[in-house]
Amino acid sequence: DCVHLMLAAGAAVNQANADGFTPLLVACQEGHLDVVRLLLAAGAAVEQVRDDGVTPLYKACEKGHLDVVRLLLEAGAAANQAKDDGATPLHIACQEGQLECVQLLLEAGAAISQAKDDGATPLFIACQEGHVDIARLLLEASAAVNQAAAGGLTPLLAACHNGHLEIARLLRDAGADLHQAAEDGATPLIAA
Repeated sequence: DCVHLMLAAGAAVNQANADGFTPLLVACQEGHLDVVRLLLAAGAAVEQVRDDGVTPLYKACEKGHLDVVRLLLEAGAAANQAKDDGATPLHIACQEGQLECVQLLLEAGAAISQAKDDGATPLFIACQEGHVDIARLLLEASAAVNQAAAGGLTPLLAACHNGHLEIARLLRDAGADLHQAAEDGATPLIAA
């Protein structure tokens, strides 16, 4: 009701605070679906970014607000828009274990092998964090099983280093190179 009141009184729908948060970005971060819907109808810019490149879609994926993610994608939010470090909504959804958000992003055409500035792909992040179902989904969508991040670290090496047995088994079965070493010579067996 307060949002209705402010908009009816002429409040600037795209005005950001000192930290770059717009009303839409805040509503997406907090998962307020009805407010997001209202702000979009009032002309909120779905692609407006903070200084660091964070978008409303990125925040909604980070927090796992599935209905907000769906609404933003329907409103034309770019699934592959990267923030300053190269992280996309798919990267953050993989990091935070937001399986259903990952599914929606893939359906919307999110780039499965797009790497962050440090070379980390969505699959690498899911394997490093131990999110088995997300790793399985990415592999089923043809993620590159041996694509290495900075330092030559592969998804298998990250999984072994962190003791994620089920993911290591999943990667092995998907054809991961058991002998691919990082730049420092570490192999998955050494990491394990």
